[in-house]
Order: sequence, then structure tokens, then C-alpha cells
Amino acid sequence: MSVWKLIKGIRFKQLIVLFTFFLKRPIFMFATAKATTQTLKIVQEKFPSIHGKDNSANAFRHALWNYLIAVRCLKSGGNMNSIISWTKEITDWHEDFSPNVPLARAMDLHNNQIGRALFRSYENKTEKEAITALELKLKSAVQVNFCEEVEKYPTNLIFIDND
Repeated sequence: MSVWKLIKGIRFKQLIVLFTFFLKRPIFMFATAKATTQTLKIVQEKFPSIHGKDNSANAFRHALWNYLIAVRCLKSGGNMNSIISWTKEITDWHEDFSPNVPLARAMDLHNNQIGRALFRSYENKTEKEAITALELKLKSAVQVNFCEEVEKYPTNLIFIDND
């Protein structure tokens, strides 16, 4: 999906919320935009044409996105608690902005949390090391079929559809 198409799809109320985010944390908002662009570039290179589905590539994308938002915000200045809080807030908003069926939403929120946990544990490592760790996590990703299954895998990436 193009950025312009995404912008055109924003409802007025969502635009107000997004503007409020910007006013609260303009530096974090710029960091988030940079992380989003970087995430899409990396995922497009690793998973051309399949990362938009509810598959393992999507799980990787959500976790990577949260990790990179936190990394970019750290570089912009901020403490661990404010960075994690921001990353959760903005990615949760994204899930509200572009609603999914309940299982896909649960999957996305879960994989977002995996990315934030990766940031906490890889805060002092390189992005390349963290991405490698995330690729290893991808090898043990678990397919789920029901929302109730999500909490059974607190440290695994999860996905719905096979690639």
C-alpha cells in the first residue's frame, strides 16, 4: 500500500489523534516515520510480495517495526520507559486505525510486543545483531488458529497463514 493511499484513508478523528501524537512527541513521531520506512524496506528485501498477509513475514514485520521504532526513539533521546510506552501507544493506535479481524489483531499486538521485548534485550547491540536474532525467532514462529492460543506462546512470533 502506498503512503498516499494510506493518508487518503485516514478519517478526520484519526487525523486528530495522529496530530495529537505529533504534538506530544514530535521527535518520536519523526523517529517513528523513519523506523516505518526502514522496516518496509528491510521486509520488502527479505520477503518480496508476501509480507502483507497474515503469515510469518507479517510477524517479522511487526516485531521489527516495534524494535526499530524504539531504536530510533532512543537515538532521538528518551528513557527506556518513555520509549517503550510510546512504541506501544503508536503501534496500538495503528491497530485501531486499520482494524483487523480479532485473530489478526491479536497476532499483530503479540508480535509488536515481541519487538519491544527484543529492543529491551538488544538495547546495547547493533541493529544487525537484533535483526539476526529476530530471524532466528522466525524459525520457531508458531501458527495459531484461535485468539485463545496467542497467550500460549509469550516468546514466539505467531502467524495465521502459511507463506
